[in-house]
Amino acid sequence: MSHSTLSHLALAERTRREILHKSDLIPPLPDLVARVLAVLGRPETEPTDLERLLQNDQVLVAKMLAMVNSPFYGMNRAIRTVKEAVMVLGFRGVRSLVLATSTAKFMQRDFSCYGHDQKGLWLHAASVAAGAKALAKACKLGSNEAEHMFVGGLLHDIGKLLLVPYLAEHQKNLCAAASMTDYERQAIGIDHTEAGSLVCAKWNLAAEIQVLIRGHHDDAPGQDARSMAIVRLADATAHARGIGYLPGKAPAEKIRDCDLQALGLSRESWSQLRDSVAATMDEAVASLGSLGA
Repeated sequence: MSHSTLSHLALAERTRREILHKSDLIPPLPDLVARVLAVLGRPETEPTDLERLLQNDQVLVAKMLAMVNSPFYGMNRAIRTVKEAVMVLGFRGVRSLVLATSTAKFMQRDFSCYGHDQKGLWLHAASVAAGAKALAKACKLGSNEAEHMFVGGLLHDIGKLLLVPYLAEHQKNLCAAASMTDYERQAIGIDHTEAGSLVCAKWNLAAEIQVLIRGHHDDAPGQDARSMAIVRLADATAHARGIGYLPGKAPAEKIRDCDLQALGLSRESWSQLRDSVAATMDEAVASLGSLGA
């Protein structure tokens, strides 16, 4: 092994350790949002508890209500209060709503080193979240599991937030890498899937979400094969459509046989289902594209 290779590996390992140990690199969720998520996780919580907590942040409430009243949610009447939102979405649905409204700002930065256009990471995340939720429902998963898929899709690339400052200076070497995760590991010693699980741990999100994010580029099925399959198929569909990417910069669509098998789908049945998932993504981009701006 050459001296330059050893030096590169040493630098990558130092960078990885820096990211792993400097938790201040991870932007915290707003204090109120963290408290709301904690309250939503308690089985004894009532809608009035949530209303009381949110009464002092009308900006967050306004964003939540704007989102739930967007065409993406397809409500047949206007939702005017947090209590009404809980009644129609349930606590899991409101959790998804809170996470979407509060994390949008983190994904609307300059991610051009990943090939994203303006607001591209947010548009990609919103489309994968919506597609994953739609696919979960099509595969007859329950509403709680569908919301779990929404969150997994929403945050699957959140690790890019940590790596952008390190990655930009290595961008010239991207073409030589086999994949984006290979590129990240070669350049800085850690990829966005591992970084994403660190972000979600800092935000005290469920361990299942952390596992899902860490494994969404693996070729093996993972600990929860169905959940992993749903997020990966939604991600692949968004890549194929170029959602959130500059022209020619989206990763190639990658459909794994193990993911189709986990959901009981053939290539033909997936091809048919993919069209409805793609339509849901288009609705999400149209409805949620300006969120957090």
